[in-house]
Amino acid sequence: MKFKITLIAVAILVIMGGIIYITSSRAKNIDTAVSTSSGDELVIAQQDARTSVKIDKATLSKGGYVVVRGGDGRRIGQVIEISQYLEVGTAKDIIIELGEFYSYDEADQLIAMIYHDDGDRSFNDLDQPVNASAVFAETGKPVLASIFEHEVAPSDGMGMVTIRYTNKGFEPTKLTVPVGTMVEFINQSDKEMWVASNMHPSHEILATFDQFKGVEKGQSYMYTFDKKGVWPYHDHINPALEGVITVE
Repeated sequence: MKFKITLIAVAILVIMGGIIYITSSRAKNIDTAVSTSSGDELVIAQQDARTSVKIDKATLSKGGYVVVRGGDGRRIGQVIEISQYLEVGTAKDIIIELGEFYSYDEADQLIAMIYHDDGDRSFNDLDQPVNASAVFAETGKPVLASIFEHEVAPSDGMGMVTIRYTNKGFEPTKLTVPVGTMVEFINQSDKEMWVASNMHPSHEILATFDQFKGVEKGQSYMYTFDKKGVWPYHDHINPALEGVITVE
C-alpha cells in the first residue's frame, strides 16, 4: 500500500515538473520574441506619388506618425503631410493625402519616414524622426544617411564662407555669395541654434535650407546654396534673429 502511494506521489511530481518546464519555456520564448522586435520599418511598393502616398506596412517600436517630406535626392526638405497617430505595432494600407498646398514637380523625390511621438499624440517639433526608417515614396528604396547631413560639396570650385551665430544674432546678417557656395553657420552663442529658411515656422521659401534640429555652442551647420535668389532665414528657436543670403 505504501509502495503504491509513493509511486503515485512520484508520478504527480513528474507531471507538475513537466508543467512548470513547459510554462517556463513558453515564457522564455515570449520574452525572446519581444526583445528581437524588428523595430521601425516602412514598406512601400512602387507608386506615382503625385497626390497621395500609400504605405503598405508601417512597423513602429513607439507610438508616432508616418511623415512625408520633400527632397531633391541630395537633401531632405520640409514636412508636407503626416498620417494620423499610430500605435506601437504594425499598421497596413495607410493612405496619406498630400493636400492642396503641395504642387507636384518632376524633380521632387518625396521621402516617407517614421517619427516617434513625444507623448502628447500631437505632431510637433519635439517628435523625433527615425532616420533609419526613411524610404523614397515613389520607389520604396532606402534613403542614404548622407541626405540627412545637409552637406553637399560646393560646385564649380567655389569655397566656403562662415556666418557666426552669437548672443546678438547672425554676424554678418547680410551676405552675398556665388551659386555653389557652401556657408557654415557656427554657434558661438550660449543657446541652441537652429538655422532655417523663412517663413517661420513652415520654412517653405527654401525648403531644404533647414537644420531640422538645434545644436549646442561650438557646433555648426553647413548648407550649399545651389539656387540663385534672395534667401531670408532665421533661428527657428528665436525667430526674431534673422539674416539674408543673396546667391548670384
